[in-house]
Amino acid sequence: MTKIHSQHIFREYDIRGKYPEEIDEKFAFELGKAFGTKYPGMIVVGADVRLSSPSLKNELIKGLVSTGANVIDLGMVTSPITMFSVRHLQCDGGIIVTGSHIPKEFNGFKLYEKNAVPISYGTGLNELEKIIERDVFSQGKGKVEKKDLMDEYVKFLKEKIKMNQPINFKVVVDAGNGSASIYPAILREFGIEVYELFCEPDGNFPNHIPYPSKVETLRTLQQKVIETKSDLGFAYDGDGDRVAVVDENGKIIHVEIVFSVLIEGMLSENPKSKVIYTAVNSNAIEDLIRNNGGIPLVSRVGHTLISRKMLEEDAAIAGELSGHYCFKDAHAADDAMFATLKIIEYLIESNKKFSDYEREFPKYFSSISESNRFDTKESEKFPFIQKIKEEFEAEGYKIDTLEGVKIFFEDGWILVRPSNTEAIIMVCYESKTKEGFEKLKAVADDIIKRIPR
Repeated sequence: MTKIHSQHIFREYDIRGKYPEEIDEKFAFELGKAFGTKYPGMIVVGADVRLSSPSLKNELIKGLVSTGANVIDLGMVTSPITMFSVRHLQCDGGIIVTGSHIPKEFNGFKLYEKNAVPISYGTGLNELEKIIERDVFSQGKGKVEKKDLMDEYVKFLKEKIKMNQPINFKVVVDAGNGSASIYPAILREFGIEVYELFCEPDGNFPNHIPYPSKVETLRTLQQKVIETKSDLGFAYDGDGDRVAVVDENGKIIHVEIVFSVLIEGMLSENPKSKVIYTAVNSNAIEDLIRNNGGIPLVSRVGHTLISRKMLEEDAAIAGELSGHYCFKDAHAADDAMFATLKIIEYLIESNKKFSDYEREFPKYFSSISESNRFDTKESEKFPFIQKIKEEFEAEGYKIDTLEGVKIFFEDGWILVRPSNTEAIIMVCYESKTKEGFEKLKAVADDIIKRIPR
């Protein structure tokens, strides 16, 4: 039996942990052998810019090849390009070595089966964990081939996204020194003028952590948009699958307003389509979908779960508060470059600004934001959620457990949700009235005080 350094590295959506204490080259080799055993055939492998990614990728590939898998090595790429490559080359699976948006001391792996369907803990990661622990793997001698699919990816985008030329549109791109450093070149292919910010790949992330959901990481982008008189600013995470947006005035646009642009645009093209949102989203999103003739469907949080739900329901689009947006035209992938181009396309077509969408957005009093995330102890986050559930159930409140614990009150709801990727608990609440909002705040503040720190 092989002992894995830390059981915490197998998460709901991916594998991630501190390097080299929890994830190292030996583990990458074992993971490669396990993946090649469960998903035999041709496998795509890519990596982000983290300093540990090249060595982890090399050992991962060695493990895959030892099982007889034939590997396509993409080099340094984004997660969306990895997903595209699995589909485009009709491979049997794919893996990208990436720590996504978390600090440079960490790394991990996102894994995909055939057709680039993301693998979650309940749909394969748990089995890979058991294969590693059993230490019994397939044997063979595969081959490795290096490929650059950038041109094919751009061709795919041009087939799916049509913009009338010439385009008089200026943007600033903050790649956070991550894999999204390739995105300015793609935008220029569409005739968009681009100013670059932190677009030099650097696994030390010298300017800010590659996490566009945090306000402090967007300040330089805000200033640059104003300075260059650009139409929009876009910031991406470390592996280029989530995006944050700043408008022409340097204002950070709330993710739900960004989602509303995509929803309205998509439903204008495909009326009566299904749109997937999460339990964390405001009720305003459900209202917006219905008001635009769409069919709202709720999903658990997480790009792997959302993508699978999209495929099951044949939905047109999906989104979540982290800035992941998935599209049917991208085979349910959470593709931040696809989202960026769609945002620009819909804004040009509608001749509207984000402020117009914000004004039209259904009104609720809501605390939903990144600031409602609280550090906790990894070992205590799930027991704490269970304790809150039992307390409010005992008091007779209606409870929904699709995502953490959602407690329904007469004038709104409170959601207490554990992160599946970090030692964090999110507490947010929403009401139709100001008075109701203040009542919910008092209850939520009491819950927040009790979170184990």
